[in-house]
Amino acid sequence: MIDEQYVDRFQQKGWTPDELGADVVLTSTFDDEELELWFPDREVSTATEYGATAIVPCDTPVYRDDPRTLRVETVRDYAANLADAIPRFRDHGIEPIPLVKGESPYERDICYEVFDHYDVGRVAYYGAQYFTYGYRFPALLERMQEIAVEYDPDDILMIGLQSENLLPRLPPAVSGAAGQRWLRVTDVGSEPAAVVVRQYEQWAAAVRSALSIGQAPLDAYFPVRGWS
Repeated sequence: MIDEQYVDRFQQKGWTPDELGADVVLTSTFDDEELELWFPDREVSTATEYGATAIVPCDTPVYRDDPRTLRVETVRDYAANLADAIPRFRDHGIEPIPLVKGESPYERDICYEVFDHYDVGRVAYYGAQYFTYGYRFPALLERMQEIAVEYDPDDILMIGLQSENLLPRLPPAVSGAAGQRWLRVTDVGSEPAAVVVRQYEQWAAAVRSALSIGQAPLDAYFPVRGWS
């Protein structure tokens, strides 16, 4: 996964998906100030020209401390951008993996309506902010449980958390994780590429294992939607 804003840099170095021999997922989850420069047309063009396999598009910051009316308006704008972009990505063979946005069930339901309309089964959630100022994993866990019950997605991509110790505690629908932890567990920049690749593969295997074991079933969270 790479930020959309780095695609030009990757292309200049010849790091295309074909050259890398990998499926590349683009993401719009970068600094809020930079997001003002991105819009659906640009995202569709960038992902198509680069040959991305999937994209986490249209990120729009929704701040918990904002008034509820402003949050609702922001989520509605985000949902409108998704409704515009999702079919266009699919027309180019690119899978959109939209973010769940919103602090309240009402706000998140605005997203779910778009997901339902376009039959979206794979969604993403950005959780890095739960660790920016202190340790707020219990709050993140509660939010992931809420999303799993409210929308019941086939898969959730967790962005911003790659801890082998914490991932097993998330709902079973969390089947992927992305972030920058790999930079701390490899010697990228100081060791040959072959060494870094080996370090990464060893760490990635541990993350995949964490995603596949130990997760509690949904009925451990809430007795709703048919789970008892």
